[in-house]
Amino acid sequence: MSKPNQQKFALVDCNNFYASCERVFDPKLAREPIVVLSNNDGCVIARSNEAKSLGIKMGTPYYQVKDLIIDKSVVVKSSNYPLYGDMSSRVMKVISQYSPVQEVYSIDESFIDLTGFTINLNTHMQALKNQVKSWTGIPVCVGMGSTKVRAKLANRIAKIYPRFNGVFDIDSLPNDRFKKLLNSVEVAEIWGIGRKSAQKLEQIGINTAFDFYKADIGIIETLLGVNGKRIYRELYGHSCLAIEEIPPARKQIVSSRSFGLDLSDFDEINQALTSLTRRAVSKLNSQSLATTSMSVFIYTNPFKKNTPCINLSKTIGMSAPINDEGLLIPLCSKLLKQIYEPGYKFYKGGVMLGNLTSDKNQQDLFAVGQNRTELKKHPYGNTLRYASELGNDRWLPRAEFQSNRFTTCWGELLIV
Repeated sequence: MSKPNQQKFALVDCNNFYASCERVFDPKLAREPIVVLSNNDGCVIARSNEAKSLGIKMGTPYYQVKDLIIDKSVVVKSSNYPLYGDMSSRVMKVISQYSPVQEVYSIDESFIDLTGFTINLNTHMQALKNQVKSWTGIPVCVGMGSTKVRAKLANRIAKIYPRFNGVFDIDSLPNDRFKKLLNSVEVAEIWGIGRKSAQKLEQIGINTAFDFYKADIGIIETLLGVNGKRIYRELYGHSCLAIEEIPPARKQIVSSRSFGLDLSDFDEINQALTSLTRRAVSKLNSQSLATTSMSVFIYTNPFKKNTPCINLSKTIGMSAPINDEGLLIPLCSKLLKQIYEPGYKFYKGGVMLGNLTSDKNQQDLFAVGQNRTELKKHPYGNTLRYASELGNDRWLPRAEFQSNRFTTCWGELLIV
């Protein structure tokens, strides 16, 4: 039970989220080592605990661990973002029932505010953990603390030590044990300390969280600025980082993809960018935004030897905000024509919509009485496609090991 006036935050974090999503729909994988690969089946981006114990590291290219994966019978899955996104929404809805104040921090993490609760918080969070598992099949751990930084650190402890049964309140530790804990944590593992900041700290002998804790706050502020000072104060239990119930306004939307194969044909590249533009516009409209600038870019592969490395891009501004794919898709094709160079093999491309504003500021760029048909407003809009989207789909990313989109596609529902 927390003190009435003491601030208290909880961080709820899904365990090995992508791998756990795969297990929900295939219970046979419950104790099997699993890795999930990035777009184009490139690198390892998620691992079950069993895969971690085999020494498979995050970010390792698939080809480098393929022999180990085969030898140890590791289950390989291609990333399935529609499934993961939907499962995340389900988890977050359950979490929201346990506090009126919630910040969805990432696809698999959420902060909630427990300040003022007069019930037993450990019991309350155990109930949350059990309900998320029961309703979604996803295991979670909960860390509690008087600040978000301390809650994040507590979550790490909840995951490591089974005796806490997935829930840990770091404020319950005596001061000497808290300092001992900090001494076991590398400074780079403090929430908010990035790799570059950690390098700066390590250069002056600050290697652990305890070194950071006992350092002079003036030195921390000199090295890391006001953000470093906030993290320092948070570690001492002074809350400086509030729950963000409303996500900050986005400044841009980027939709990009590494192609399944290197592309040199204009129409194939245009097909890819048309599809990516539709996705970007869909995100734009889902947030009631409009754009006043558009950028198109295509790259050759910088890692291929004996091939030229070129990055081509073009940006255009609009006189009025737009969120209409009927305008932005032709504009994308026009920009691509201006930058496309034949003879090169491009491995990645995308579009960026910038200078975003509320769609309430959008102006009608067409004369009164002029009728236009938009696919997104057509009753069959989900099945109709622009002509520039039609082609051989060679640009689509490789996904050799992808499971079904069980919760987001009628044709891929689980049948038992």
